[in-house]
Amino acid sequence: MQTNKLTASALLICTCVIWDIQPMFAKFVVREMQPIPMVSIRYTIVALTLFAMLAWRGEKLLPPRRTWPALFTMGILGVCINNVTQFTGLQYSTVTNFTIIATLTPIVTALLSFVLIHERLHRLQWLGICSSLCGALYLLSNGSLAVILNLAFNIGDVLFFTSQVAWALYSIIVVRIIDVVSPFAIVAWSGLLGSLTTAAGAAYLGHFELPATLSPLAFGSYLFVIFAGGLLAMIFWNRGTGIVGPSQAAVFMNIMPLVGIVCGVLFLDEKFLAAQAVGGVLILGGVYLTTQYRTVAYRLTKYFMRRQRRQQAQR
Repeated sequence: MQTNKLTASALLICTCVIWDIQPMFAKFVVREMQPIPMVSIRYTIVALTLFAMLAWRGEKLLPPRRTWPALFTMGILGVCINNVTQFTGLQYSTVTNFTIIATLTPIVTALLSFVLIHERLHRLQWLGICSSLCGALYLLSNGSLAVILNLAFNIGDVLFFTSQVAWALYSIIVVRIIDVVSPFAIVAWSGLLGSLTTAAGAAYLGHFELPATLSPLAFGSYLFVIFAGGLLAMIFWNRGTGIVGPSQAAVFMNIMPLVGIVCGVLFLDEKFLAAQAVGGVLILGGVYLTTQYRTVAYRLTKYFMRRQRRQQAQR
């Protein structure tokens, strides 16, 4: 069980590293390509690649019939709503605002999981969620409350929040079918169903326009968005979420701002500030509390029992 959780943690951390970098590349693409065809083509390529991999591995291509409604819903949430609103939002708002709004995902996921699938969290897990949220906000604001209070929000930020709610719902559904459908097949079928639905709706409304060409920067960025953010990251996320559950998986998304700062220090010679250290400790401590709450609860119980015995002996 512990090995499975360590594997899930590694997969979810890798996912968040990829997704932390992805908005920068997506920003280059949406300058030259509309979000709807960008998303549709992205997930069609991802789906076809995964179908080829499933066939090569000799796995069944068709999932059980009872999972089709879930896969279709995941396609709508994960492709149509999450991706389209996120990439459209980047046309109106900033990567920074997207990162800040993404810190709300663990809270949204935990609340929706409690309401929809009755996933109950230990008090230590709620403490971990709050700790990671505070750490992310502290890190992004450099320890200044005024920075958060003075943020200006626009339609792009509303779209960002919509994308996070859709992603929370997607993660909840993953848990319901991960035992009967492999992570590869989930990404393939939900991606294909979502991309075809998105393309059909856009074509019907006359909003499916392809660019004549893409610059080398936009084309290279698009390859990253397709194969790193769309293929690898989605497989990693589905696998990790299937092990630890949607609420615990969502907490890992608060690592994303920390990853950006570490990359800046390592590759761009940026300075590591005290506020960043505080934020990093709160984020990592929150992730540890949320995923290892049983170990923490056991150690706390032992500590208080020893303390109580010592007090009784002194009397």
